[in-house]
Amino acid sequence: MSGISALRETIVVMQRELKLLRTETKHASTLIKALDSLLVVTGEDDPFSSIFSALLPVFNSAHAIVLVQPDGKDDALQCVASSHAELIGTSWRADRLIAKILGGRSAATLSSPELGACLLSATLPFSGACPTLYLPLRVRQRRGLLILLRNSDDNDFDRSHITLARKFSPLASHALAARYAHHSEAESQRLTQLTNQLTESQSALAYRANHDQLTGLPNRARIQELVDGILARKKPGGKLALAFINLDDFKRVNDLYGHATGDALLCSVASRIRSKIRSTDIVGRISGDEFVVVLNPFERRKEIAAIIGRIRDILQQPFDIEGIQLKGTGSIGVAFYPTHGQSFDILRRNADAAMYRAKTSEKGGIEFFSHALGKLMSERLQLEQRLRDAFDKRQFKSVLQGKFNMSERRIVGFEILLRWIDDHGTVHAPGTFLASASELGLLDGIAIMQIEELLSCLPKLDEAFGKDLIYSINISANQATRPAFMKAIIRHISASGRAGNFMLELTEESFLKADAFSEQILPLIRAAGIRISIDDFGTGYSSLSLLAEITADELKIDRSFISSIHERSRNQSILRAIESLSKAFGIPLIAEGIETEMELAYLRCQTDIRFGQGFLFHKPAFIEDLLSSDGAQLLQLPAQAAR
Repeated sequence: MSGISALRETIVVMQRELKLLRTETKHASTLIKALDSLLVVTGEDDPFSSIFSALLPVFNSAHAIVLVQPDGKDDALQCVASSHAELIGTSWRADRLIAKILGGRSAATLSSPELGACLLSATLPFSGACPTLYLPLRVRQRRGLLILLRNSDDNDFDRSHITLARKFSPLASHALAARYAHHSEAESQRLTQLTNQLTESQSALAYRANHDQLTGLPNRARIQELVDGILARKKPGGKLALAFINLDDFKRVNDLYGHATGDALLCSVASRIRSKIRSTDIVGRISGDEFVVVLNPFERRKEIAAIIGRIRDILQQPFDIEGIQLKGTGSIGVAFYPTHGQSFDILRRNADAAMYRAKTSEKGGIEFFSHALGKLMSERLQLEQRLRDAFDKRQFKSVLQGKFNMSERRIVGFEILLRWIDDHGTVHAPGTFLASASELGLLDGIAIMQIEELLSCLPKLDEAFGKDLIYSINISANQATRPAFMKAIIRHISASGRAGNFMLELTEESFLKADAFSEQILPLIRAAGIRISIDDFGTGYSSLSLLAEITADELKIDRSFISSIHERSRNQSILRAIESLSKAFGIPLIAEGIETEMELAYLRCQTDIRFGQGFLFHKPAFIEDLLSSDGAQLLQLPAQAAR
């Protein structure tokens, strides 16, 4: 019997162990399956979503809540995750049971009335006594617990669930840590990616802030920063040269061919300059058609002269821009550190002055700054200030030069010219100040002053010379292509009610930019009844095509063709050709710049040109002088001109 009893006892133990082994195997399989789901990183914003989807089926639960103990608060809890989103962020108190769970125990209860009492800032979204299972967890080094609840009509959690929960709890904590680690790594990757994007964006913004967007060259601010940095590191005796390059007649390219062609030319210029400087040198674009080259280092001035010469030579070679052959030049001024300045601003200003001197002497020239040039620059700055003051004081006055019918020996009109009378009463001719006034942006205002002065004197001029005279106003190509300025001119003239007595003298260049002038401005001029004269005819780009496209009221033959016309056979041929064009298109001619009796005699005997203008007839005079008793002498051609 003892043997049989022992055998039975052994069988019972084995059956118990087999059952336990089966339970353990089932638990192990369940845990592996659950943990496998927990460790899958899906990149979701809520790291608990996959945890709940794995846990709830394992324990046949309907609800899940994760509470975490905030740092330094033993009796307070906060919901950090739940299958019910409205519970997230709610506050809970730790009762006796929850305190035990936080201490590391797992427990199951038959109902959950106490759980609702622990919720401080809301109510449970489900009601009734629900079977509840508590699992201790560690969440990011803080104590916490996972609460699983079944529906009120489900079976209670049994001991096997508690056993499974005890095994699951530490593994779930590790899984949560791993899940958080994966989540943190993903966040870190996203943060790194965002940081890289921000860095790239900042780099792009920094590049745009420091570089010219068209050519990619450093801009003025960046060049100044680089030069000032170089100068700060210069040792005693160190040298640096700064070259200022300005493209000659660049605006004409924009006017004739458009800004796209102008932009392409600027890029080609930048490329050519780069090809002729050394690796230690820097080139930048500081404004529309202005470039700066920093030549560093050098020992002898002839090194700089050689480099600048190469740049000048390559800029003089034709540019092929989209099938258009453009021949341009660049005037260059050079200043040296430390002789001509010890900062970027001073070096640039002195190099600019040298460039300006080169441009006025010969386009495409090279000029090195000198103290004598510095004196001229100082005088130029003084002139600019005086011009600003003169503008404010309205010291610019009109002078009128008569236009005559040479065959009928009578005056037919006046050309309005400009003079500046300074504070000392000195009268300045346009050649001494017009370029500076243009650079200062004063010419538009001066033109309005001239028209206002003439209109105020028009009744007295009518009384002295009659109401049939035509008054001609010079308009530059730059002004003619700016609609706002031209509309202002047209308004002033139209308001006088005498538009038919006014003529705008425009160069051929004004008509060549069709979109800005021919399409917008020319119709307004014609509608107002204002006449049009093509000034300096024969010196422009396309006189034949110009006459075919527009209707002018007058062609003014440039004085270069009239000067010594009786001695220059080629000019005589050109004059005959212009005269033929005039007759073909029915446009009257006027010869300007007649200064000698021989020139007048040739025009009267060898041509059919009826109208003339020049010092031989009449020198420009102020309006008040014309209105004096001597002004009546202009009613007829001078005696020597009548012979």
